[in-house]
Amino acid sequence: MSAAWLKLWVAAADHAVPRLEDALLAQGALSVSVAARDDTTPRYASPGEPEPALWANCEVEALFAADTDALAVLAALAAEGHAVAGAQHTILADQDWQAHFRQQFVPRRFAGDLWVVPSWQTPPAQARHVITLDPGMAFGTGTHPTTGLCLDWLGALATLPGARVLDYGCGSGILAIAAVRLGAARVVGLDIDADACAVARTNAQSNACEGLDIVLPDALTDTQFEVLVANILLNPLLLLAARFASLLVANGRLGLSGLLTEQVSAVQAVYGAWFELDPPCYREEWAFVSGRRRGATAHA
Repeated sequence: MSAAWLKLWVAAADHAVPRLEDALLAQGALSVSVAARDDTTPRYASPGEPEPALWANCEVEALFAADTDALAVLAALAAEGHAVAGAQHTILADQDWQAHFRQQFVPRRFAGDLWVVPSWQTPPAQARHVITLDPGMAFGTGTHPTTGLCLDWLGALATLPGARVLDYGCGSGILAIAAVRLGAARVVGLDIDADACAVARTNAQSNACEGLDIVLPDALTDTQFEVLVANILLNPLLLLAARFASLLVANGRLGLSGLLTEQVSAVQAVYGAWFELDPPCYREEWAFVSGRRRGATAHA
């Protein structure tokens, strides 16, 4: 098996990372990535928030063509004033990257005997509700904890069969397709991204969910739902609270994810005005907030 890539990685303080990235690209790096050296705290930002700061101690990794002279690259970096002491490099063997990628995705089971199965694998014989999905451009394959939390909630929701369901921020359409599989009477997937809508429609068709509507916000004609699920981010969720309340009937069920654990209290403070909230659920550093629309429906 022939060598395909030279991998080189250098330790750097956060303030030195941008300049080091530029220098590596100038030396011919095909890609550059940054990871934490000694801090596992995730760094995320919602739309409208400033980009999060890097970790104090970073590791900058670059991939070069296999015939690149690693010592020459490091010498050039040192000549420009970069600290390269302790830098390491290795050769990555060529391999079947598609096969390696596919190995990351296996059939996954969720509540309600709901299964998400990659298209290149056969569903388990006993699987009752199956979603066939290819990992692609749009978010949502069932592997991320936030998606899994939403799928488990839908699968365990007693009021879902026969209900009208809105998947707000549908991405790949996985939650909308799950609602169809679990017996919802009417399902709408909504996304602000036209490309995501196109992906969701393709996934709906491949899962024989032709009756599932995937729409942009301006095309939403339904005004009332019994179930609304939104796996997006903190800022949009906070801004959409009144809108979500208006879209749900009295006693309608709400499920929210895309949240870090430390963001739960902010969501509870806003949504508590319209919803009786359940205890949050957690998975790794992610959280899921659910509740029931209280009282008569007020339009906003």
